[in-house]
Amino acid sequence: MRQISLSAAFAALALVLSACTNIAKFDYNGAPGTLAKLREPGSATKSVAVMPFMDRRGLAADRAVGDHGSFFLGFLPLLPYGYVEKEQPENSEDFVSLGRFHFDVQNDLATAAATSLKSSGLFSSVTKANNAAQAANADYIWRGSVSSTFYRGRMFTYTLTYFVSPLLWVVGLPSGSSTNELAVKFELVDRASGSVVWEYSYDRSDYLNHWIYARVGKDTSIYPRLMKEAMNGALLKLSQDMPDL
Repeated sequence: MRQISLSAAFAALALVLSACTNIAKFDYNGAPGTLAKLREPGSATKSVAVMPFMDRRGLAADRAVGDHGSFFLGFLPLLPYGYVEKEQPENSEDFVSLGRFHFDVQNDLATAAATSLKSSGLFSSVTKANNAAQAANADYIWRGSVSSTFYRGRMFTYTLTYFVSPLLWVVGLPSGSSTNELAVKFELVDRASGSVVWEYSYDRSDYLNHWIYARVGKDTSIYPRLMKEAMNGALLKLSQDMPDL
């Protein structure tokens, strides 16, 4: 029986490690939750162009760019988990149950913003623009800046090291957890004058637990939901602050 248990434990560990070949992408349309709809289609009169977002990650003194920690810490006795932390999760491997995260921060978030802006009905037309020339016909410009996409992954050992903890994973205890954080600021700019007429900031994180039987490869799946929540809140506030838009 002991040999069977150990075999199951090492099989569980191998399953988690093999899952690290999974690849995820930023999927805004597949994120849970609905897009804000604040006006009837055709009632808006102003147009907006969405610019690529500015990447300001790593500028804070306590959030240096790069990976920190190591899952190998889980081989040391008495430690509750091995862990990694990333400020730019798309630039490296080594997640709890994921191999790579395809994420173009500047363009993926701009596309997400345009999707929500179109759904809201607050503007007569919504376009994506890569530069000022492409936004020349818009009444407003939507700008975004991202200060954090912090990721923290933990692989639980329950102080027993990876040599024993897979036994607990097999019987149903979580094998790890992933935390996603999104800090973003939106600005609405009057294109003609270049002045910022409205702004909104959002900063929130959430986490999920992994099991060897569930949520494999979902390490970065919270980011799209956070962005949708950020845009819904921003657009509702915009409709209240600028009702004559």
